[in-house]
Amino acid sequence: MILHAESCGQGPVLLFIPGLGADHLCWDFQVPELSRHFRLVRLDLPGAGPSPAPSGPCSCPGMAGDVAETMQHLGIPSAFVVGHSLGGGVAQCLAAQSPQRVAGLVLVGTASSLEPRTLEVLESWLAWRQEGLSREAFARGFLPWILSRRFFENRLAVAEATRLYVESPWPQPAQAFASQLAACRGLQTTGLLPKIQAPTLVLTGAEDLLTPPAQGRDLASGLARGRFVQMPDLAHACMGEGASLFNRLVGDFVREVQAAG
Repeated sequence: MILHAESCGQGPVLLFIPGLGADHLCWDFQVPELSRHFRLVRLDLPGAGPSPAPSGPCSCPGMAGDVAETMQHLGIPSAFVVGHSLGGGVAQCLAAQSPQRVAGLVLVGTASSLEPRTLEVLESWLAWRQEGLSREAFARGFLPWILSRRFFENRLAVAEATRLYVESPWPQPAQAFASQLAACRGLQTTGLLPKIQAPTLVLTGAEDLLTPPAQGRDLASGLARGRFVQMPDLAHACMGEGASLFNRLVGDFVREVQAAG
């Protein structure tokens, strides 16, 4: 499957893969800074944004194949791949299946498998979607799981985050969410980690409730060239809430890998 992609900027390619239920707009806070130095390619996984809907349950290895096919279609032989949450699972599989396509990895708020509590939370989100909960009510239910305690001290910021979700130009159907959730249930990359030789930066917010820092540390330690960085006072959606720090860490990592040859 060829996935929808948005591209901007010039230079080494940074390819961004969003998480469950998200589309390429989740990387908006990376565009102003990083596009000054890199070519940013933001993908939409099957069933998100303008990408085609999946025909059945998704898997991380299957979606990694879609990413590789899309890279070939776009004429991108290799890239620094940045994956968030479910997108981080897809990125791990891409690095194991198609190592020549991955110059480096940035794995954000992700793990080699999801904890039972996290899966239970995601299942509850699916139930809300299937029951027809309004988009505003859904946002009020899931935002506390992905944003920090400090974020909720700013009620204007909370209202804006809710508005952006409610007014999304590509509201995801419940069936597409369910298809992607199947990939979360099946995420298990522990056996793949030794095969991944790409230099890897693992970023986790200190307050991440869905993929806690301990999982990020374990993920980094299982990789041949993994490095773990905990981002203080941030949660699961650290790339938006902590964009300034996030962008600096990613940019420095890419330049360091390039300098090392």
